[in-house]
Amino acid sequence: MIKTRAIVLHRFPYSDSSFIIKALTEVCGIISFIVKGGKKKESPFRGALDPLALCEIVFHQNPNSDLQFIKEATLLDWRKNLRNDLLSLAKAQVMTEMILRYAPQGVPLQEEFARLEQAISEFDETSGGSANAPTHKSNIFARWLLDTCDMWGYNLDLTTCCRCGHILEKPAADFFPETGGFVCQACLGVEHPRARLETLNGLWALQTGDKIEHPEFTENALLTYLRHHIGFLKEIHSIKFLNETRKLFERP
Repeated sequence: MIKTRAIVLHRFPYSDSSFIIKALTEVCGIISFIVKGGKKKESPFRGALDPLALCEIVFHQNPNSDLQFIKEATLLDWRKNLRNDLLSLAKAQVMTEMILRYAPQGVPLQEEFARLEQAISEFDETSGGSANAPTHKSNIFARWLLDTCDMWGYNLDLTTCCRCGHILEKPAADFFPETGGFVCQACLGVEHPRARLETLNGLWALQTGDKIEHPEFTENALLTYLRHHIGFLKEIHSIKFLNETRKLFERP
């Protein structure tokens, strides 16, 4: 019998009264579960297995089946504040879909679990208006993307010019997402930068820990960098929802 914390990545119906969930477990990685009777009001799993919820589950892992049965599920955190913040919710959905589609399958993913749990918790805390929030709300998704690059072997060096090798002492003069290279002003010379100033300043703020003023540009740059390595951008359906949600929060 296995007892582990889990983050629900996705849930979809199965029969009239049941559903299937895909969860990132702290111990076993990504596991698919069938929850019989989960739709019923009297279900003992009610709330504990909602998407994005943090729960503690007990199950017996059957190596001969792709679907496992949950014996117990206890809700640890439903993320109430996050669910009331549309933009943070959209970003969290992109994160969970990326994990579901592109994280290694069938292996423990303790680092992925820890970083996803931290990011979702930070979204929930900052969405609640806490004055003691651990990080800038605008940095959470970008920081998670940067950490994901590292976890999956696509390390992105924000501190060094890719041409001369010197340490950057201010925002880079350009950034090439297809290679992940940053260029200093001396190496760029009279060339016109391809990256927007908002992107370059945001990536610098991410490295220094300062607030990112225009996070959508920084996030898109990191998503583009990942796309060039694992080719996912069009396959992440929740990115469309994020882009539509961003329009609602655009500055006039």
